[in-house]
Amino acid sequence: MNQERTMSRGIRSSRLISYDDTARSPPMAVPMRNRHPEGSSASFRNSYDPGSRKEHSMSKNIEQLLICGLCELRLTVPKMLNCQHTFCLECLEECLHKQTDRSFIGCITCGTKQLLKDPDLTVLPSNLHIDNMLQMMHPAPSLSSSLIRSPVGSYQLENNLTPTLQCSKCQTVSETTLHKCDHCMSMLCAICWLGHVDELARQVGQLEGQLKSAIEKLDHKLIDYKSRFSEINDEITACFRDKMLALQRQQTELLDSSQGILNDAVCSHELVREKIDQLLASIGRPIGGALDPVQLYLKMHKDMSVILEEVSLWGRERILFNREKLKVETIFDAPTAPTVKRSSSAKAAPKHQLHPNSSETTVAQFYKSHVYKPRLLWNHCQRPTGVGFAPWNHDGLEKPLLYVAGSECRIVFGIDKTNGHIVQKITHEELSYPQGITFDPERKELFVSDKWKHCIFVFSQEGQLLRKLCTKGDQAGQLRSPEGIAFCTGDCLFVCDTGNDRIQCLSTTDGKAHAQFGRLTKDQLIKASQTKISSRMVDLKNPTDIAVQKNASVLVLDAGNRRVKLFNKYGEQLLEFGQTGTINGQFQYPEVIGVDPAGFILVGDGGNAKILVYRPNGQFVTALGSRGDSAGKFNWISGLCVSKDWEIVISDYKNHAVQLIS
Repeated sequence: MNQERTMSRGIRSSRLISYDDTARSPPMAVPMRNRHPEGSSASFRNSYDPGSRKEHSMSKNIEQLLICGLCELRLTVPKMLNCQHTFCLECLEECLHKQTDRSFIGCITCGTKQLLKDPDLTVLPSNLHIDNMLQMMHPAPSLSSSLIRSPVGSYQLENNLTPTLQCSKCQTVSETTLHKCDHCMSMLCAICWLGHVDELARQVGQLEGQLKSAIEKLDHKLIDYKSRFSEINDEITACFRDKMLALQRQQTELLDSSQGILNDAVCSHELVREKIDQLLASIGRPIGGALDPVQLYLKMHKDMSVILEEVSLWGRERILFNREKLKVETIFDAPTAPTVKRSSSAKAAPKHQLHPNSSETTVAQFYKSHVYKPRLLWNHCQRPTGVGFAPWNHDGLEKPLLYVAGSECRIVFGIDKTNGHIVQKITHEELSYPQGITFDPERKELFVSDKWKHCIFVFSQEGQLLRKLCTKGDQAGQLRSPEGIAFCTGDCLFVCDTGNDRIQCLSTTDGKAHAQFGRLTKDQLIKASQTKISSRMVDLKNPTDIAVQKNASVLVLDAGNRRVKLFNKYGEQLLEFGQTGTINGQFQYPEVIGVDPAGFILVGDGGNAKILVYRPNGQFVTALGSRGDSAGKFNWISGLCVSKDWEIVISDYKNHAVQLIS
């Protein structure tokens, strides 16, 4: 016991040995536990065992902090990145050497990229806290030499020296007060403290550089952010500009539609006024000098009745604008129920002696002398357009069906011409505005032009959709508001590309263009020459209908120019006739055209409400019909065809009726 007390007093009064002024031993009065000899005394174990486990755990945690994340070994020359993660200088240099872009160094722990103004990594700041712990993990050998074993196996300080304060950096032992750094928890002498302050000042300068770099990065982000919003604003502007342009186009179409209805009304008004003026002039002349005063009187009364009827019918419809559908609608005050009327005469029409090889004189005399009477008045659809007889007999019928395109109801009707019964209805969910009709007799296919969908629908004999031809556009093989169509022998379909002021000859199978002629642009001609499509410049303005003659020549109704033009299939013009006017043989608003079996040309003029008949050479023969809404009269002719028996079928867009006259 006395010996133990003496040893404890000796330990309390012991001093560390100072070797020189530059290198001093660290204040390690207590050795590490794992260095105890197995023969140490029990009193020494009892003195240090209670905290040994805690010290061991703390040592492990500290050791993990001192491991480099790159080489997984204890840090050597540790350098700290901006993200505060620390790695060996040699490891960082090796990573930078492997990179192709050496303008930055990346942290493998958090992924942060640090821009490098200088590829020399030695300028990176040191982690003073890590440096201090590394120094503490390596005890100086001078301290070990001052520890000696006591006779009882324990350690004590040589010469019983008392412990003093030691600098954490230069290991200098000093009895004066040291400076403590609250950042790295180091105890530094006055000289090392000045260097430490300089290091902190250098790191503060680096913090200033990092802040400036952060400001630059933040400003760049703001610029990118503003640029993105500038793009978004441009997209918003472009979107609404497109929408406004679309609305303006729709407004223009509606205004054109409204103006068209007004022009038709003004035209019909002028025609009625012209008839009234002519009758007034006749009434102003005395009938006493006439050869047959009674007949003149009766004629005046008849003309008076016709004029009064037309006056009573004029303007009976109401024009409304449907805001929901965005369309101009015509509503009649007294709509009539759909009816089918047969001729009041029980006798069938007398059989004529005409045939396709009849002479022009015989056919012309027939048109002039024959009294056409309505055999069928059919009004089961609103606003009928194209009409045509199928070149095949329908199942269960001895004669082919008469097909009528209903633009308002989007249905193509197949009706029995003998009684007006609807035998077939052909439609499709994509069909929008059926306009023209033609047939392929060999394949038994029905072609329907869609004015609003800018394409051609092809149906089978049973009414099944087989394919669609063409898309919207102005290049060869594309259409814009097509109207009249006509089938030619072989794989050839002539289409009035009304919106593009041209005629196209298309393939009936895939819609590819074989030829085109009309008002072609330079771009259209260049692209057509590249694709070897026959193209020819011709003066056409809104061609609305087309017909093919027996010799494969093509008749085009040039509605915009009020002319009928004859071309060969290559677009070379062979004939032209027609002029604007209101007398017989002149055009007001021609819209449809047809050819009879002998090659005579029939033109439906909606403005004059008549069917004009011409010889194959364009010489005027006669006019059929007059304006009105009763049988045998027309209001606006929108469809026309002639059967092989010289039966004429007329669709009336404004009277919502189809008439068959013979």
